[in-house]
Amino acid sequence: MVLAVRASGISIGYIDEEEENIVWAVRGVDLAIEEGDAFCLVGESGSGKTTFANAIAGILPPHAVTRGKLYIFDRLAIDESTWNFNGLRGRVVSYIPQNPGTSLSPFLTVEDHFYYVLRDTLRYDREKSRKAAIEALLKVGLDRGVLEDYPHELSGGMQQRVLIAIALASNAKIIVADEPTSAIDANLRASVLQLLGKLNRKYRVTLLIVTHDLASTSMVCNRLAVMLAGKIIETGRTISVLRNPQHPYTKMLLDCVPLLGVKKPLKPLPGEPIQVVEDKAICPFRERCPRAIDKCVEEPPLKPVGNEESHYVKCWRLTGGESE
Repeated sequence: MVLAVRASGISIGYIDEEEENIVWAVRGVDLAIEEGDAFCLVGESGSGKTTFANAIAGILPPHAVTRGKLYIFDRLAIDESTWNFNGLRGRVVSYIPQNPGTSLSPFLTVEDHFYYVLRDTLRYDREKSRKAAIEALLKVGLDRGVLEDYPHELSGGMQQRVLIAIALASNAKIIVADEPTSAIDANLRASVLQLLGKLNRKYRVTLLIVTHDLASTSMVCNRLAVMLAGKIIETGRTISVLRNPQHPYTKMLLDCVPLLGVKKPLKPLPGEPIQVVEDKAICPFRERCPRAIDKCVEEPPLKPVGNEESHYVKCWRLTGGESE
């Protein structure tokens, strides 16, 4: 088994405006993503999923504070407060940003976008870059005529496919996609997700998708992790977590999502995500959980659900505090 990503006790924070405290977006995460996996990080806004994905992609801002270790294919990318993404960023790991419309320069043609990325990452000249661009565009269902277009001449779905093609052209082994369907029409979301799934299966690219939409993950991902207040509170095979969610937060996330052909009342999540300044060992959902118990003042361990060792949950109701 080859691990594409391995996080060991990784914590990531940002210094607040007064430069007195650190707000921890990711707190003590242990996670392994195997090569060739299609993996989803799921959670509401403020859960820490984008920060963790940015760390894997090597695009954390300079003022970020880190602890723990992060390995990319056995390369130590983060070692406590030391970062080393040389040779990884853009080459081994490629990033697909959330909004294609604002991520592509309106002053450059599609061909120019390919050229400047491939020139800086792979030292390609203009001719070699154009050839790689055509091959990548064909993989995502676009023809070479797109190379002459400017971003505003393309639809949102085409812009997203161009960004995916740029990531493929760099020959990256890991693609990090941050909310890849949030900025495009609803009727295009399924096609973009299907495309990412096809690329994962056909080219064995390790895929990490950041999303708040639990329902969409089943179209692409074979494994997922649910994040809350910077911690992973449930993880496992996608089908197992979606069919048998164990953590109250995961269940409530599913209750928020409309499902095609299913009539059900949508239930909003109560309260607001917490900002963690002091990394206290408590259940991060305690104040918002309708089923909290006295034991929740302590942080539960991550333990397997029943006999299914691939499905883990952090909840005292299932790990020794109180059974269902």
